[in-house]
Amino acid sequence: MAKGRTKTTSSSSGSGRVATGGAAPRTEQERRQRVAELAYLRALERGFQGGDPVDDWLAAEREVNRMLPKPRQQKQELDAYRKLRAVVQELFADVRENMNATTVGDTLERARSRLREAGEYTADTVDRAAATIEKEMADTVRRLGPTWQSVTDKTADLFDVWRDRSAAFLATAAAGAGQWLKDAGVRLERPAYRTGEMTAAGIFECTSCGMRVELETPAHLPPCPECQKTEFRRV
Repeated sequence: MAKGRTKTTSSSSGSGRVATGGAAPRTEQERRQRVAELAYLRALERGFQGGDPVDDWLAAEREVNRMLPKPRQQKQELDAYRKLRAVVQELFADVRENMNATTVGDTLERARSRLREAGEYTADTVDRAAATIEKEMADTVRRLGPTWQSVTDKTADLFDVWRDRSAAFLATAAAGAGQWLKDAGVRLERPAYRTGEMTAAGIFECTSCGMRVELETPAHLPPCPECQKTEFRRV
């Protein structure tokens, strides 16, 4: 499978240290190393007093399986994610009028249904891809602001297919997308990205310690290399 490339750096408010690291485990050897690290941390938290090393290992395995899909599943999820993004953009390109909040939300649902009906991926795999794309749409709408005056191939992401449209269309698109985000409420107010989720390239900041992880290609998010926590914000 294609491996997502990452690099990690501390944020400006952090220690200033720079680290390098890979994406979420892609081989069984890497997964086993992650299990060993978590099992060790469990024992460390209780001061290596009491407990059972076997129980620590089994609990760590369950945690890794929950957070990080196995290599084959990672490949399937990334494939589904890329295809779903392509379908979303295809459907957005077909929009010529009646651009409103419903259009934005329905486009993602139509893309999800098309990929499910194709039968190439499980419904859960498609849903995980759709959940990530919904977050990315929300981040893009927030970044573009209320007027969409700076729609470029770098800023528009999934809405890039509209960047050469008329000013009138972009104004309508901005209003519709903004209303879609408003209707989503707290759910997409500032979405969190978690270890094991696939996502497009970008910079993600650990919500616990501020360490930043930069994905240079689409990939699954790794644990924070500094504190091992699992929640990030896109920056």
